[in-house]
Amino acid sequence: MHTSWRKWAAVPGLVALVAAATAISAWKGRAQQAAATPAAAAVDTTTRLNAPRGPWGYSGGSSAQGYSPVQPILFPHPTHVQQAGMNCLYCHYSANKSPDPGLPAVGTCMGCHMVVKTQSPEIQKVAKYWNDKKPIPWVRIHRLPKYVHFPHMRHVNAGVTCQSCHGQVQKMAQVFQYASLNMGWCVTCHVNGYDPAKGDVASGYTRTAAGWTLASNGLSPLPTLPGGGLLVADAHAQGATATAPGLKKARYDCASCHY
Repeated sequence: MHTSWRKWAAVPGLVALVAAATAISAWKGRAQQAAATPAAAAVDTTTRLNAPRGPWGYSGGSSAQGYSPVQPILFPHPTHVQQAGMNCLYCHYSANKSPDPGLPAVGTCMGCHMVVKTQSPEIQKVAKYWNDKKPIPWVRIHRLPKYVHFPHMRHVNAGVTCQSCHGQVQKMAQVFQYASLNMGWCVTCHVNGYDPAKGDVASGYTRTAAGWTLASNGLSPLPTLPGGGLLVADAHAQGATATAPGLKKARYDCASCHY
């Protein structure tokens, strides 16, 4: 009985000890915060409603239309496409069989440039990556949110030309993002239909009975950054004739892109 009384008598003392320790800890925390803040005016108590945003508006957004970063190698698309007649798939080898279009290995470049224009400063940069056994650190231009899936192979195999989305890259001295890549831009084409003939014009080639013919060998780059993309205006114009022969339509339910 006497032992039980002593045990319960110790409880108030334990509670007092815990309360004292908590008060001391809180006092030390306030003292450290005061020491780290030399003046009360330096304390920011405002809500940052207009905080600076990243380059794509928000963390998951698409890259910006007109974005044109300087690349580690100044690759001249007009020279390779319009003069040498190279197909997009020669370098972007997986565009017709994978969601990602792929970028050429350094060995693909050196397959020609072991003997072609070896004294060019840009080719010497490529050769250094080759000798160092390192990939060329290309700067990505086109970027979609992570929750959007764009299967290149489905579009390419359906006959959509690369230039329909990427603009006339064969004329760009420095590649830039031609279209907005926003949801409305994509859905407009799916709803109204894609015109293969307009895609041919965008590519710079014309289809003849004998095959494909390069429409022009002009090497002048596009004078200005297009505002919205060639087929954006075309797609709106097709609205009144969406059932016209030749237009290809695609699904536009949510699961087409968000899967």
